[in-house]
Amino acid sequence: MDTIPTAEMKAKVRKIEEKVWNGRDPAAFDEIATDDFVMRDPMGDRDLDGAREMIQAVLDGTPDLEFAIEDMFAAGDRIAVRYTLEGTNEAPSFLTKEPTGNHWRSSGITIYRFEGDKVAEQWDAFDYFGTMQQLGLIPAEAETEAEGGAGAPA
Repeated sequence: MDTIPTAEMKAKVRKIEEKVWNGRDPAAFDEIATDDFVMRDPMGDRDLDGAREMIQAVLDGTPDLEFAIEDMFAAGDRIAVRYTLEGTNEAPSFLTKEPTGNHWRSSGITIYRFEGDKVAEQWDAFDYFGTMQQLGLIPAEAETEAEGGAGAPA
């Protein structure tokens, strides 16, 4: 199966990412995903249904979420996207059982692998640690040191 031209792959990914996140429509990803799509993520691999559920949980917890593509590169059958997500945790979400009310801004990189004109696989590297610190779910380094935790002077 031949891969679609790089410019077309980039345009498809940009359009879908905007629809999914800023358009608040996780089902839009179905337009470019293969039936056996796999999302590989530090929090666990997901099929298409699982990816949609994770995205919806993020959207539900962050009603003011804003997504921005910072960079996009392509080579062969792959597209790499560097992006930022930003918003306020106002409801239970992917990372929170209870809303924290905290504003957060984090970045990530996703690599998409195309089979023909569809995405078969994606790999995500997202700053979950920094996001969890901003949400108040884990202490920031300064708080840990101030409380006498690891890294505090002896």
